[in-house]
Amino acid sequence: MLAERYYASMPVSSWIGKNSSSTTYENLTFVLSGNLVARGNGTSNVSIFKMSGAFDWDNQAYCLTAFTPPCTLEFNKWSGTQDNGYSYTMIGWNTDPTTNPSYTSLDYASFPYSQSYYQVYNNGVAASPGGTWSSLNKWYIVYGTDGSIKHYNGSTLLYSASTASTASRYIDSSFHSPGATFGGLSSLRVIKKAWNGTSYT
Repeated sequence: MLAERYYASMPVSSWIGKNSSSTTYENLTFVLSGNLVARGNGTSNVSIFKMSGAFDWDNQAYCLTAFTPPCTLEFNKWSGTQDNGYSYTMIGWNTDPTTNPSYTSLDYASFPYSQSYYQVYNNGVAASPGGTWSSLNKWYIVYGTDGSIKHYNGSTLLYSASTASTASRYIDSSFHSPGATFGGLSSLRVIKKAWNGTSYT
């Protein structure tokens, strides 16, 4: 796939978390719906793309492994510098992943659709933290021991929310736009540690 070839050509240090040699990533098995295709499903490095179908929030991929804090979801997302209409994919932490494939059922979701502006959806409601970001940097969504959800692009903290809970959560996602470059997520990983912007603790 084009996106995976792109990331494969990048320097390893630019898309794998720092201190990765001392980290242990969890194996992830995703349940896929609709037109989704996964590479590496069942391993510690998974890529998922919506390869065909309608431009609609009608496909999801979720993992039935429950995680408690501290834990961090890593991924890469390719997007244009402006909204190109093809980068609509959300992923995050959710308590009820089997509800439906729409983003409206995601508890805390990252929506990096345009590098000129960062968007978050919490329980189907848009939050507007703003801020520019880069596709060259890995995303980190941290579920902290204080119940917080923090969104990092590389070392930059773009958004933080308090859940007032440390309940078990699952990786869940919603895919809107088909395409082998913009329509998915690459190098999905989870580690049972918290990313602080420079390293895992």
